[in-house]
Amino acid sequence: MKTWLGIVAALALLTAACSGGSGPEQGADGLTKLRIAETAGAPLNFLTYGDEQGFFAQNGIDLEITSSSGGATVIPQLVSGDLDAAGSNVVSGLIAIQQGLPIQMVAAGTSTSEDPAQDFSALMVKPDSPAQSIADLAGQRIAVNSLRNINDIVLGNQLQQAGLTYDAVQFVEIPFPEMAPAVERGDVAAAMLIEPFITVAEDHGLRIIGRPYTDLRPGLQIGTYLMNRELVASRPELVQGFQRAVQATADAIGADPAAFRAALPRISETDPGLAERVRINLWRGTTDRASLELVMGLMVDYGLLEAPVDLDAVVVG
Repeated sequence: MKTWLGIVAALALLTAACSGGSGPEQGADGLTKLRIAETAGAPLNFLTYGDEQGFFAQNGIDLEITSSSGGATVIPQLVSGDLDAAGSNVVSGLIAIQQGLPIQMVAAGTSTSEDPAQDFSALMVKPDSPAQSIADLAGQRIAVNSLRNINDIVLGNQLQQAGLTYDAVQFVEIPFPEMAPAVERGDVAAAMLIEPFITVAEDHGLRIIGRPYTDLRPGLQIGTYLMNRELVASRPELVQGFQRAVQATADAIGADPAAFRAALPRISETDPGLAERVRINLWRGTTDRASLELVMGLMVDYGLLEAPVDLDAVVVG
């Protein structure tokens, strides 16, 4: 398991060694290939849907999408030039930026619903678990998809509201698809899941005891799209095209969520029956600075940041 200290040390050497290259190239079809990784589940489905609908091609982009486990895992590839853009979460992005890595936020990724019942996150336990809330998990293990990311903030907030300290539980890194089985086996007491894994876990009897995202703030921005600062500076037309395509995708899903839901079996491995029931994320396209300010404040409180970063230098557009 990589720690942030190890990642930052490796990237410092990598950044010094890399010359940058020429960046994304235009193909024979006139489109510029953009290599991007996004977190498995709803975030990846968003990007795939926008690509299928032609929004990226309409903006001159041939999107080459790969799946990731999220968090800090994609940042080394972004800095090295193996990726041109990456979907991550705002916490991992802000940590990397304060550590001096040359990345910026170019568009908003996923946000949670304004309605707690439609929150695409859930803290879940076994059916027979005595836990009714995070207050009952002190001293136990909670599965998260990535350490030192948005989970630390939203679960830390729940712990604080329950009168517990930030370190009252132990976070254990487990990929989303493996979380529910880990809970069922008793390897962890609870898991922090997102859709569609929540609905699948509910079908296996797991029980929701908290809504971490909306508990912190309804409509909280969770995800962000990151690019290397050098690419942002050298290819502003590419960045703007990407931003327009993300916004068009967000607008399309907002206007017709049923069409997005109907597409899920086609663009992902989602079962048609499951696609009808999963909670749909909120996407805005444009970065929500109020969410970033709130998250940064808690990051400072929990020791993930030394001080708030300058959003004017971080957020593009």
